[in-house]
Amino acid sequence: MVVPPPAGRLIFTPTMALPPLLFDVSGGELMVIMLFALLFFGAKGIPDLARTLGRTMRQVRDASNEVQREIQRGANEVSNAVNEQRRSFQQSLESTPQRPPAIPPPPGDVPPVKPEESPE
Repeated sequence: MVVPPPAGRLIFTPTMALPPLLFDVSGGELMVIMLFALLFFGAKGIPDLARTLGRTMRQVRDASNEVQREIQRGANEVSNAVNEQRRSFQQSLESTPQRPPAIPPPPGDVPPVKPEESPE
């Protein structure tokens, strides 16, 4: 059974204190990966690999930024269209003459409605 925290107090558990890691790799594991890369690609291949990786990351970032700009541009167009509609609606309301609201007569002043006779 889970007991909720007292009102107004936050309780942090060790799993909540740190953001989740994409790859849970310790220092020793990272050294093994780097040694494997050095053996697999060689000392001359690692700079080329890093350069290619850097270019790829830049292209992905540029593409992501372009998508974000397109989304923002579309959102701005929708917002501008909504604001323009709002302005035109307000102008149409201001240009029409204001009539006092129709007040229905009190219930005692209304003549009773006779039901229509059905043809036989």
